[in-house]
Amino acid sequence: MSFVHSEFPEIKTLFLAQFHTDLGPIVQLSVPEDAFEGEQKTYSESSRDRADDKNTEENEQTATTAASDTYSRPQLEHDEVIHLIRRPNQSKPASIGDKIDFNSIQTLVIPKLTLFERLITVHTGKHKIMCYPIAVEGNYQRNVLIFNMCFAFDIEADTKCYGTVVKRVGCLLKELEIGGRLLSNPAGQRPLLRMMQQMVSKLNAHGEYQIELDMKGLSPSSMATGVSIKLFPHYENPANIELYHVPIKTIDFELAKLKSAQTMYQTQVSEDVLWDLVLDRVINFINNVNHVARIARLAQIREETVVLALKHLEYYGCITLVDIFQFSNIYETQHRLMELYNSAWLQRECYSYVTRNGNAGGMEMEELIRLYATVRNRCSVAEWIVENNIDVERLDVRRFVMFGVMHKLLQRVYCYPVFHGLELETESGGPANSETRDLDSDSTTHIQALKEGEKGAGGLNGIDTSNNNDTHRANSSDGDGLEPQLVKMLDGTHHLDEISIAMNKDTATLYEILENHGSIDYIYL
Repeated sequence: MSFVHSEFPEIKTLFLAQFHTDLGPIVQLSVPEDAFEGEQKTYSESSRDRADDKNTEENEQTATTAASDTYSRPQLEHDEVIHLIRRPNQSKPASIGDKIDFNSIQTLVIPKLTLFERLITVHTGKHKIMCYPIAVEGNYQRNVLIFNMCFAFDIEADTKCYGTVVKRVGCLLKELEIGGRLLSNPAGQRPLLRMMQQMVSKLNAHGEYQIELDMKGLSPSSMATGVSIKLFPHYENPANIELYHVPIKTIDFELAKLKSAQTMYQTQVSEDVLWDLVLDRVINFINNVNHVARIARLAQIREETVVLALKHLEYYGCITLVDIFQFSNIYETQHRLMELYNSAWLQRECYSYVTRNGNAGGMEMEELIRLYATVRNRCSVAEWIVENNIDVERLDVRRFVMFGVMHKLLQRVYCYPVFHGLELETESGGPANSETRDLDSDSTTHIQALKEGEKGAGGLNGIDTSNNNDTHRANSSDGDGLEPQLVKMLDGTHHLDEISIAMNKDTATLYEILENHGSIDYIYL
């Protein structure tokens, strides 16, 4: 799978900070040169020598406070959003300069020796600064050379991919100083500045940097030193995938296969040569509706193998996971709905995804945001449609809910059934925990919605309902008997989606079985 440089954050400023014996922390070199505001704070060597540990700690706390006080989220680009959503006129907040205030972060960029050779991230103003301070012992004033190559990004940038790069650059400069006096020798300023300029341009443009650094006159052992750096995307650990999860495609798999063929062979070849056979079979049944258990059943592959394949796809961002959509589901609005209000990109994605064929027949973006805000706890999707008089011809309700879940605008409220009958006992022989909330009045409404909606929809949630009637009659022949497997799952730790997949019963049938028994409480979390 190939990656493009646009996935990496842009370096706004690259600067080399050093500890000067007379002036204290200073900026030795920077790209661009005018990246800092005002005059740098200076102080003499004698005053620094007289400062004790207590004063040093106070200075560091003051600098930390100053850095945090100058933190502010970037001003929103109102002009980009205004064509999608009409909002009342608001006064613009006071703008913050794009330049870096070095005086507020100098004691964090050049910290105590105990923090050297550790990755440090500092937020100040509109910038996020990543650095790796280095101290080289040798024949210097004060017997040590202290420096720090700092990378400045936009404060909202995801800089996880730069952690290893910042550390590598710091260690590389340490080696060049030990071997060739690159930093301490005035003759090294010119090649060092050239390296910094090329590093910024190459990493921003291509995500990689390679150069032969001219060490002539500096290093007696070598005339040139090769420097090679490459960025790699940072991925979080794969999420736990359960059988009731529904994978949603985020890329075009057919296009991904074609790009793989062109990359490896530069010619058109058979796709089977370049695609894993298990993945190829699994993705054929990913239709944004089927859950993991049903995909395994349709693909005739073991569930464990399907889970591993989906973890691979989720790790690289090819799919995202949501819950099984049913009209009896309950959701609640999250505070991240404000991101939809402020983000033009998210508004465009939402409008094109949730409206049928990208045409909402006059529906405005404000109305979509209002509809998201009306989703509340204890109200099923079916009830929400009736209350808000939703025109299902204009709005795809399933995609509306799935978009909200994927972008964390909505959160699913799961139903956990708890059996409180006397015959249910824990493994230790004692009675089961009875600290549950009686929500029978609420559950009755959802059961009715299930019977009228889900059961009639037949396979909307991907749960096979065939051969369930005979099993239901066999289990209900004694009036209120429950299967042992079902009883074990009614301990308040398994929600209805999980139970329905394990028992191979649709939710409406499962609700009916539980209600016929009568000794069931429902917890909504």
